Amino acid sequence: MSAAKIRWGLLVFLFSAVLIGTAFALLLRYPSTAFPRLYDRVLPTLGMIFAGISLVAGHFSYPRVHNLKVYCAGYLTGMLSLAYFALALHPTRRPELVSILLLVSFANLLIVLAVPSYVKYRVARAFTLWLVTVELLAFLFFRYVPDTTAWAGYSAEPHLFHATSWSILIWLGVAAGLSVWRVRNEFHLGGVLLGLALIEGFAWLSPALTSLATDYELLLFVAAPLYLNIGILVHWLSRMEHRISYDPLLHIYNRNYCSTVITEQSNLNTSSPLGVAMIDIDHFKKVNDSYGHEAGDQVLHAVAQTILREVVPNGVACRYGGEEIIVFFPKMATKEVIPLVENVRAAVERLKVPTRRKKLTVTVSCGVSHRSDNAQSVIDVIHTADKALYRAKKGGRNQVKTGKTASSGGRKR
Repeated sequence: MSAAKIRWGLLVFLFSAVLIGTAFALLLRYPSTAFPRLYDRVLPTLGMIFAGISLVAGHFSYPRVHNLKVYCAGYLTGMLSLAYFALALHPTRRPELVSILLLVSFANLLIVLAVPSYVKYRVARAFTLWLVTVELLAFLFFRYVPDTTAWAGYSAEPHLFHATSWSILIWLGVAAGLSVWRVRNEFHLGGVLLGLALIEGFAWLSPALTSLATDYELLLFVAAPLYLNIGILVHWLSRMEHRISYDPLLHIYNRNYCSTVITEQSNLNTSSPLGVAMIDIDHFKKVNDSYGHEAGDQVLHAVAQTILREVVPNGVACRYGGEEIIVFFPKMATKEVIPLVENVRAAVERLKVPTRRKKLTVTVSCGVSHRSDNAQSVIDVIHTADKALYRAKKGGRNQVKTGKTASSGGRKR
């Protein structure tokens, strides 16, 4: 599949910076001295609503995206945000408890970034429940035993050169490294988690950024669950697009996406020239009949991934049907496509696919054509390439044939 469709999430991450800046602008435009009710009631209430939504989003995410990171992030962010707003609404707010909440949130983000994304549901549920329970009990202990919190006095100083400020910057660097290393291709989730880390880091640094540190901290704690909820929604939508457009076995685009290209409804540039290659596995039925459908699936996947490696970034591969794969080459004519398809043919010929019984080798036959005029339809180009593929099979297989598309159909050349 195309990695471009499963990117790290730069735009989502940048949105966290927008929220941080917006919170600072609101702080200056609507200070608590002029709008006390906003900070005493409205913002904490909004924050609790957003935190509750985070809990719900975390709980209902797993059956839809099957990702432990999303499941944990929703639960832990929701729980800690609710605990924070319970403190904010309390008349005797204790700063050291806020420090503990922030420190726990920092630890949680590192845990979420480090844990595997895909585990069995019972493992995800047990791990998250254990983590939430331990942290909730610890928070209640610190809440009702004040003498045990002296070590957690809010230690950030009103300048960025204090040791605690630098420690947060180092923590953000570690989080950035983990997000790129562990979550770089998970439907924007890497950017979502690093953006959440950035918001929480600014909450810790608030005394070094403004004399209205408590108010800015409150605004950022409202922003954190709001940002996570938006990030989870973006992640969900990306996964939905992936399921609609990608073949789960071959890990390339499916026939549904191919149909959007044919009807010119996709974001792929289909203006002329548009090269098209039809690729079919030779004698694939014999593989299924001799070695079983499981071996056949392994061969299909291996061939599709070999094709993908050879044509990206020039081409876009889709499953056309059965063992037939189509590749679209935007802004490329037949003469430019032929070397790439020859590389595909040779790479598949060298391929050895491990199965339960033995390593299998297969070959492919290929047909190539291109759209030389926008008056030609994409389906006409496909039909011409398909006829060329038929000639390749009839001529002995494991070869590439070409055809020239005309408005009335394809003809040999």
